[in-house]
This record gives sequence, structure tokens and C-alpha cells, in this order.
Amino acid sequence: RRLALLAVLAAVGERGRSRDQLLGLFWPDVSQSKARHSLEQLLYAIRTSLDSGAFIGVNPLRINPALIRSDVGDFAGALERGETEAAVEIYRGPFLDGFYLNDAPEFDQWVGAERARIERSYTEALERLARSAEEAKNPAAAARWLERLVATDAVSSKHAANLIRALRDAGDHGAALQYAERYEAIVRQELGTSVGPAVAALVAEVRQGARAESVVVRGAPLPRPPEREPAGIPAVASGMTAPVPAHETIAPPRPPDKPFVAPQRRTALYGIAALVLAAVIGSGWWIRSRAGEKPAPVAHAPSIAVLPLANLSGNASDAALVDGLSEALIGVLAKIERLRVVARTSAFVFKDSKLGARQIADSLRVSNILEGSVQKIGDRLRVQVRLVDARDGSTRWSETYDRELKDIFLVQSDIAAAVARELDLRLGGATAGAVRRGQTQNLAAYELYLRGNDPVLARNDTTVGLGVQYFKQAIALDSTYAAAYAGLARLTLARAVWTLAPDTHAQAKEAALRAVALDDSLAEGHVVLGAVFMRAYDFPAAERELRRAVTLDPGSSRARELMARFYHWAQRPADALAEANRALVNDPLSATSHAELALALCANGEYARGLAHLARAESVKPPVGRARSYRGLCHAMQREWLAVIARLSPPGRLDRGYLGHAHARAGQRKEATAILSDLLSRATRTDSSSGAFDVAIVYAGLGDYDRAFDWLDRSVEDGSLSPNIMLPLFDHLHRDPRFARFRVRLKLQTR
Repeated sequence: RRLALLAVLAAVGERGRSRDQLLGLFWPDVSQSKARHSLEQLLYAIRTSLDSGAFIGVNPLRINPALIRSDVGDFAGALERGETEAAVEIYRGPFLDGFYLNDAPEFDQWVGAERARIERSYTEALERLARSAEEAKNPAAAARWLERLVATDAVSSKHAANLIRALRDAGDHGAALQYAERYEAIVRQELGTSVGPAVAALVAEVRQGARAESVVVRGAPLPRPPEREPAGIPAVASGMTAPVPAHETIAPPRPPDKPFVAPQRRTALYGIAALVLAAVIGSGWWIRSRAGEKPAPVAHAPSIAVLPLANLSGNASDAALVDGLSEALIGVLAKIERLRVVARTSAFVFKDSKLGARQIADSLRVSNILEGSVQKIGDRLRVQVRLVDARDGSTRWSETYDRELKDIFLVQSDIAAAVARELDLRLGGATAGAVRRGQTQNLAAYELYLRGNDPVLARNDTTVGLGVQYFKQAIALDSTYAAAYAGLARLTLARAVWTLAPDTHAQAKEAALRAVALDDSLAEGHVVLGAVFMRAYDFPAAERELRRAVTLDPGSSRARELMARFYHWAQRPADALAEANRALVNDPLSATSHAELALALCANGEYARGLAHLARAESVKPPVGRARSYRGLCHAMQREWLAVIARLSPPGRLDRGYLGHAHARAGQRKEATAILSDLLSRATRTDSSSGAFDVAIVYAGLGDYDRAFDWLDRSVEDGSLSPNIMLPLFDHLHRDPRFARFRVRLKLQTR
């Protein structure tokens, strides 16, 4: 705490810090008199160990700069004097990196804010230096500053493009190409995706230049600016470390008692997510994340969006069939290797849109659009489709299929094969076989399946019940219909959101097992089986099924979202963030993908960015139900209890426990106790959506850990336990030795 106090006072500089503010940072959960006594003892210990003149003033309290200097203060002073180059030489890395205080959440929150503020000042200074060098026509100097800049965000396309461009302009195509290839590898390793279209075009240009020179330098490190120690005495406050160049990988220290460090990795992961965030939608739901940003050029890598086919039959009852054909084409094309296919949620945003193909492609970051229409006349279908090159809006291929309705599955595979040929890809025999497996030859069963598969049905208990009936009727007509069993399992499991009845899990598991038994290549079957196992707290089995699903369908945003949830259970927040980012890459306009990314960002300490994604998820009409709860959780992880109370009042079905916890942590014990009494009453009713978990977290907020752990054990039995128990919101429980035993009971590997 001595070092922490010096760090606080060094960071605030001449302004100092009032004693009441220091009490709130270090001892938020004790009485003011006890906290004041602790502060006096701390000040006395520092004065006796350093010098009686270590501090200036009484209230506010300040460090004596004549006795103690800090790199934080030197850095801020250099910036204020306009000595930008000197400032960046002083910067030693993330503020207080790897330093933590137990039982001081307000201090952790303050450190995070200061770390982000100081790092932002450092990156802005580097950008100014690079810009000045560019204006002075000195690309070599610009490259030196940009090399430091990419070390702060290794996956930023903006920084990468600027560095590649500077090296190219300096005449060193070899070094530019070497860094470009390294950047491509970093993006591929971190998120399993390709670089953005702007960088891809630049890399192609550099490769051409390197070939023209016939000089490609491989294996040599990029030029590195000399490292100089700042003048004066060593810094005592920040614990900064020297920045790591982009071509080196050094793992940050990981203290054993904290699951979340590595802020640079988190920033990098978010940066690549921003590349794929779609920006312009005809319905007006979303806006660009930065004002005035122009759409990026269309990617050259094979990618496609299947727009909803138009229903030309004039019969509204055919809408499910037409939308089902559109979705089926998305699923069929997704089986083609090396083709990125935008998921249904994002593609269907453009249903009835008046935007042109180029605008839609820019929004979805794809190079091709598949569009068309369907007309059903009696038992015949006319399907007209065309493949559009998004670069210029030209038609690459078009076809009209006049078939009998029973040949609808052949039409799907024929279209997929034609698209694959046009894009120089292959729809191999194994893939074609996978397309046909799991289907039904019973058209009535297929139409019932399509009706049950309508995403609108998952919004409430009544519509979920209707969807369940559609799937059951489809199975009654064809007992070998694997996709119908998967749909039945998914909606049966969704019912558990409204009821904690254990039979829903058993029924969902039975249907999911039947689906994968009938067709092991059906990714959706493994997805829902993984979800069933996760809800049953069988995490080894859940991980196995979800990994199988991702292997079968890497573009499944639902599988990626569930993988992110699994990593929350495992307390692996960086991995959760990576999977949530991948889900958004696959489905850039999905409100649920934005919500899951938001929670993962907040779990990694990126609160502002997480809340920004939640704002996008909440703008959908009707809003995504989890967005409201996730916003409350993000505020709770920052210990902003009053904001949590305002956000969750009145509580929704799943928010009562979190609201009671927030009241308790805010010192409003009367309100917390009232909620607890209501939850205890509800927990005894079999028809209630409240369970033991809600009771447990209110007891945790009240500081009654004995009862909290007792009710946590009960929550495993009644199925109400949530992965949110693993979030940093409950760090005070995680530090209790009983929590480690609780993890063992859940068969979760220790960190």
C-alpha cells in the first residue's frame, strides 16, 4: 500500500488528493474512522522509511517533488512543455502493470482509468511524431515512431498500414514486406481471420514493389530506435517497463491471484474487431463507430453474403419457405472451404433494403453478393439468382431454376456448386454429401421445420412453445430428420430461460443427442448439445461438442458465442474476448454478437468499449434481452453500484439477484434484505424463474459468505448457477478458499 499511495500522488501531481478520496480508494468497505486511522498509519510508515519531508500539505496531500520523482510526473511534464520526443522516451510501459491490491476494488478501477489515460497520451504523442516526420518528408523517421506505435496495439490495421507505408516510402520494400507478413500472421493467430481490405491492398502493392526490386529481406529484425534511460533518479511510482517492438513477443507478468492482466492483448483484440464492425444499414439501426469514417474497400479474399431472396408468389404463407431457402443457401455455402459467409442475422438486416450491392458489401465487408427471388406456383418453384461482384456491381453469374418443389435441396446444392466454380473454389464430394445429409424428403416436414426455425419464435415463452410444436410435428412426419431434432433441442433449452424445471434440460439433451446420432456432420446439433452440457455444468463435454461444432462450421456465430461463454466459466477472459470477436467477424450486425463482445470486453477491463457495443445491441427493436443485464454487470464490475441500481430498477426476470447485490454493496441493506426475502420465497416455488443463484449473490453482497456458498451449492442442483459468478464482479468470493473447492466440484480446471 505504500507503493500504491505514492503511485496515486505521483499520478495526480501538483493537484494532490484529498484525504477523503484516498480513504475511498484504499478502504471502501470499512468505517470512515477506521479508514482514517489506517491512512495515518500508512503516512507514518512512509515518512519514517523515506524522509519526514516526503509529503507536502495536509489536505490535499501531495508528494514532495524535491525528494521523490516519478516517471509519470516526468512524462506529464514533458508533454506539458511540448517536449514530445522526450516524453515518449520517458514512457516505460503500462502504468503499474502487474501491481494489485487485495480488497481495494476502487483502487483497481482508478488504476485502470489512469493506465488507459497515460497510454492514450503516449500513443497520441507517437502519432504526432510520426505525422511530423511524414510532413517533413522523412519516412524513415516516421517508421521508427510507428514501430513503437504498433507495439501498443499489435493488431491495429491503422498502425500497421501506416508502418508498412512508411517503410515502403523509405525505399525499404523488403522490411515493409517482412512486417506485412508478420502482421498477417499476428491477425491470423489472434483471431483466426484475415487482415482488413485496406491493409490487404497495401500488402499486395508492397509485394509487387519487392518483386520489382528482387530484394526480399527475411528473418532480419526491423530497425529499432535506441533505448535510453531518462535522466534523473529512478522512477518509484509507475513500475513502467520498456515498450516491446512489434517483432518481439513477450508475455506480460501474470500474478497468481488475478485472472486478468495483459491489457495490450485486449486492446489488440478489440482493434481487429473494429475492422469488421458494419456501419451502414438501410434500416438505420447502426451507425459507424467513428464519425465521418468512409467504408473500407471490399476485401479480395473470397467472401459472400446471401441476401434474403424476394418472395414473388404474392402469398404471405410462402414467406417461411423463401426465407428458409435463403438461410439454407447460407448454410450450404458455409461448408465450402476458404469461403467466408456472412451469417443469417447480418444478411437478413437487408431484407427489402433499397441499398445497392456495393453499399451492402461495404457494410458486411464481403467481395460478393448473392441475391435473387423465388416464385412458388403450385408444386413448382422458379428460383432466379445472380452472383454480384461487389467491386463494380457487375453480374458474375446468374441462373434460373424451374424445378418441382421436391427438388428444392438439389437446387441448393446446384447453386452452391455454381458459386464455388465462379469463385475458383471447390465443392468436393464430401461437402456435397454433407449438404444432403440431415435433410428430409418430406416437404411438409421441411416447411414445418422452416416455420419452427423462425428466430422471432425465440423471443418469449409463448412463441418458443409454438416453435417447439412445429419441430415436433416435423419429426412426427419424418423421424430421421436430424435438423428438426436440433431445432427442437435448441428451443426446448430456450424454455429454460423462463423456467428452471429440470425436465427441460433432459428433453433438450435427448433431442440433441438424437440429432448428432442421425447426422454427426450437423454443426447445429453439436452447438445445441454443447449448450445442453454447459447448462448441466458438464464442462469437459461442453467444450468437446463446441469445438466439434466450430470445426464443422467455423462461421457459426452461435458456436463462437457459446465458446466465449465457456471461457467465462473457465475464467479465461482473453480467450472469451477472442471468441466473441470471431462471432462478430462472422455476424457483424448481430445484436447478440455485440452483446457477448461487450460482456467479454468488460470482463477484460475494457468498460467504455463494452458499453459502446451494448448501446448498439440495445438499439435493435425489440432490444436484445441480455443487453440490459449485461449493462448492469459492466457497471457492477466497475463498482458503480448506484448506476447498477438505476439500470436494473425495476428488475427483470433475471436481474433480481444482481439488483439485491448492488443494493447491498452500496450500503442499502434495507433494500437488499427486502429483495432477499422475496427471492427466498420465490426459490421455494417450482414455477418461479428465480433460483438459488439469485439468493447466493445477494448474500454475497451482504457479506454473509457462509450462506452465499451454501446457496451456490444449491444453485448447481436447481440449475440456476450462472457463468457470471466467474466475472471479476465476484472477486471477493473468488478469494475465499471455498471457491476453489467449488470450481473443483464443477470440474473446471484451475487457472
